Amino acid sequence: MMKNTKILLVLLLTFTFNCFAFENSQVMTPINNMFDAMREHNGKKLLQQFTEEAILERVNKKNEVKKSDLSKFAEFVDKSPKHLDEQLFNITIQESGNLASAWTPFAFYLDGKLSHCGINSFQLIKQNEQWKIRYLMDNAFQGDCQKFIKMHKNSL
Repeated sequence: MMKNTKILLVLLLTFTFNCFAFENSQVMTPINNMFDAMREHNGKKLLQQFTEEAILERVNKKNEVKKSDLSKFAEFVDKSPKHLDEQLFNITIQESGNLASAWTPFAFYLDGKLSHCGINSFQLIKQNEQWKIRYLMDNAFQGDCQKFIKMHKNSL
């Protein structure tokens, strides 16, 4: 019984460390800054998190890929009178040298009310010792966001 408890404790500590390491990874800096910029209505700060020719796309419910204009999105962030708040959970990061990807389930709140949820897929590159977002594709979950959030938070 004592051996099983020790094994369980080691697994729990390893899992906790890995989750903490992902959340504090340098790769997350531009991602966190991007969402902070949205909450701050700071389009300039948002744009600074991306490479010069970054791509922003969304997969819609018809399974079509729609490209968005990043500068227009930054302008929307600047001018929106509503509070924009995207919350991430159960983040997965893969990193190798100057290349990284992040998979981030999210819930998006508009003026404090749940608007939609889904998945962000980020591709990042390290340039001049800073991580930048090169590509961001997302989708909106077509179903009950409360169940989606619970499912992803419980898979931690």
